[in-house]
Amino acid sequence: MRHFIRTISLATAAIVSLAACSHLHRQDSTTYSVTPAGSNAPTAARLAGDYGCTAQQVSDNWLTARLELAQPGTPMCRILGRYGDPISVAKNNIANMQLVSMLHRQPNGRYYNATFVYYDDTKINRQLNRPVGKWLLDRVTVTR
Repeated sequence: MRHFIRTISLATAAIVSLAACSHLHRQDSTTYSVTPAGSNAPTAARLAGDYGCTAQQVSDNWLTARLELAQPGTPMCRILGRYGDPISVAKNNIANMQLVSMLHRQPNGRYYNATFVYYDDTKINRQLNRPVGKWLLDRVTVTR
């Protein structure tokens, strides 16, 4: 009888653990911009409005710095539109910061991926001297 109770207890613990892992796995903070056929993909001008930039800044970036690789730390408003309209946008919230990654495809077959970071105004971020409260470029990668 004691062996039977032990087996049931271990099986119950295993099931509860798996259920907890499954529940936590589904609570992913990643969101992807999925656009059904026939709808509008995200545009740089629409994204500019979401992040406090103007449509004029987006068009100026395209005219003055088209496809020019930006340096880390550059404000988002000086980059949006530089690589055209993104084909996908991914957003993540991770440990006192937010990340936005935009994938762009050029007619020549190259892909540009720009990742931006926003540090929340927290004690830890201030202690680490992170630029809090601003959307800044983290990195840009380009395929060959």
